[in-house]
Amino acid sequence: MYKPQWDPNRIRIVEELRNRGVNPYPHKFEITHTISQIREIAKKYPVSHDPFIKGIRTVGRVANIRRHGKASFVDIFDEGERLQLYLRINELGDRFEEFHKYVDRGDIIGVEGDLFYTLKGELTLLVHDYALLAKALLEPPDWSKYTTEWRYMHRYLDFLYNSEARRIIQTRFRIIQAIREYLNSRGFMEVETPILQPVYGGALAKPFKTHVNALDEDWYLRISLELYLKRFIIGGFNKVYEIGKVFRNEDIDVYHNPEFTMLELYWAYADYNDIMRLTEDLISQVAVKVIGKDTVEYPTGEGKVEVKLTAPFRRMTMYEALSNELGKNIESMSDEELRRLMNENGLVPRGGQYVRGFMIEKLFDKLVAPKLTQPTFITDYPQETTPLCKPHRSKPGLIERFELYIAGMELANAYTELNDPQLQHRFFEEEAERFRGGDEEAHPYDYDFVLALSYGMPPTGGLGVGIDRLVMVLTGQYSIKEVIPFPMIKH
Repeated sequence: MYKPQWDPNRIRIVEELRNRGVNPYPHKFEITHTISQIREIAKKYPVSHDPFIKGIRTVGRVANIRRHGKASFVDIFDEGERLQLYLRINELGDRFEEFHKYVDRGDIIGVEGDLFYTLKGELTLLVHDYALLAKALLEPPDWSKYTTEWRYMHRYLDFLYNSEARRIIQTRFRIIQAIREYLNSRGFMEVETPILQPVYGGALAKPFKTHVNALDEDWYLRISLELYLKRFIIGGFNKVYEIGKVFRNEDIDVYHNPEFTMLELYWAYADYNDIMRLTEDLISQVAVKVIGKDTVEYPTGEGKVEVKLTAPFRRMTMYEALSNELGKNIESMSDEELRRLMNENGLVPRGGQYVRGFMIEKLFDKLVAPKLTQPTFITDYPQETTPLCKPHRSKPGLIERFELYIAGMELANAYTELNDPQLQHRFFEEEAERFRGGDEEAHPYDYDFVLALSYGMPPTGGLGVGIDRLVMVLTGQYSIKEVIPFPMIKH
């Protein structure tokens, strides 16, 4: 059985306090100001060595204790803000020595006192009273001794003692808030869809499976938000979106986490051209609102590169992009040539099947995508790459799909959505045949979705955006684990 390795000296302090009738974990402390509010209010007053605001009550975690005989300076911090305390035996009497006997680094305390500035100009609280609010039973970590993986496993400490980690996560949540505000202002309604689903769908990925005891059925964690959001469109909600978790039982690396956050939106009577314009405007405006500019520096193997998020973004078809890279028109290449290129680049065919569209997509992903540093829409994919997209209106064999690439990463995926139930039925049957042929990522047949589609879905444009990767770009982080509050780590 697990037994925490608590600091024996801190355990002794807890026991001693309780024997004295002092609760080291009291229920409440009345606060008049947070540290952030204190700093903001102090700006309105001239610098004074005499107390200029009295009766301040605030809280914080002890960072440092510096004793100088009968006086001490103590740093506390809360919500990323720091405040210096000044403790003297004159104000505290016997409680001055008690503070040094019972309070350690990492403890959470409440204090009451008067604000003044030291001779060095440091905003300081002269403490008249204090209370121990939570006794920490472990010493704060020495970061020099721990690995990056240890940081990810103990994110609560990372947020406490690593200001950069805290900044990144705060920026993440501001980005999500800004996306919501942007979409709400344009008439989109935020909705909810099931996380547990009887048929996983909306993407080509391996699911997590669970068992519903009450139904005695195997269900799945969703791999996408798509098919239930489209049901909202069928149900007469013309502009909907959801920001939520999706789950894919696949890679863990600098770009992938099995649990990640997606924005998906659907817009009735729009197509992928409308969605393209919406996407570039959304990203540009969110960048300006959250980080104050539409350019960012992103780390690469050769140093940092400036990425310009100014709309409009560059547009290229997948065939154009791959043809430019190969120096040869991809449409003139035979299936055997593509197969040879696959083998030369160490690429494994999807499901063991050398299907032309899949080969073109895999070659693009390998040879072109990592080089797309500046925002680029790659459009008009081979029809085989998804069963959920409407065929191209003027290019046989292609579909009206785009993906957005920034800093060599795919950030967004969008379609002119397929709304023909007969064609959707045929595409699902083809996917089912691929699954029987060994393709574990083939899309399963969703009978209820085809039934819903049979009642009529208007022409619709849809978009999916990887929130985690967007945060990576806007905060300049190379690893997805830095932007996920609690990434998946092997224990």
